[in-house]
Amino acid sequence: MQIVSTGKNTTLKYLTPLLVLLLVGGTAYATYLMFPQAVGQAYDECCEYLGLLSPEGVSEVPGQEHVSFEKAGDGRLPAATPGLAIGANPGTVALPGLDGRQRVIDFAAAEVTAVVWVSSFCPTSKIYEERLNKLQADFAGKVQFYGICSSAMESVAELRAHFEDGDPNRLRMPVLKDEGNVIADRFGARVSMEIFLFDRQGKLHYRGGVDDARNPQRVEVEYARRAISRMLRGEAPEWEYQPANGCCPIDRIEASTTPVAQAAPEIK
Repeated sequence: MQIVSTGKNTTLKYLTPLLVLLLVGGTAYATYLMFPQAVGQAYDECCEYLGLLSPEGVSEVPGQEHVSFEKAGDGRLPAATPGLAIGANPGTVALPGLDGRQRVIDFAAAEVTAVVWVSSFCPTSKIYEERLNKLQADFAGKVQFYGICSSAMESVAELRAHFEDGDPNRLRMPVLKDEGNVIADRFGARVSMEIFLFDRQGKLHYRGGVDDARNPQRVEVEYARRAISRMLRGEAPEWEYQPANGCCPIDRIEASTTPVAQAAPEIK
């Protein structure tokens, strides 16, 4: 006996997947409304699992080793941390901007100077751009911000394509190109996003993480904001150092050894 499919059965056949999708989507949205923090954490973990966002300290650059940041402990800069020590002056920082013109960071030009390592392809760097823009806007006129890219994998053309693409949420600060990772090695910068805060004399007061979570919904402590606020009041930051939230190590050129922390010069 031959069974003839009816129009009702055909309609049901195509409606069933749609109804399932609507049910799943509705359940997910309701879950988010009730437990937004849990969903945010699950989102991060899902992205990490899919390779869209690496776990903390895990490289997204093939062949690059993971970055193991020193623990903050009591908030002081661990002795084993490479690069600049607290109180150290980095000397002259002169790098070309994305327009090819040489820029010299004048620490005396602002009460606080923030130097942050950025990237045109690192997911962590990208999700921090809006937060950095907010930080820059909130301290306008008192703090000057500079972004530096030291990765050998990123050309100036690629940096321009990202940072000058017209997106209103794109990073709004000068971005400089550190060819040969000279400045990154001098500072001890190892990932994007990593920030260094200096006073008018060019003395380092804080280095490391911008805050304590890559997901903006999970941030509890804004390290850089609190450090800047205290510096503007003439006080020492609560911490000298906190581990940076970075997933892409800087791809270095001819960096066979890691520089040790430089002692602070005598300020007269």
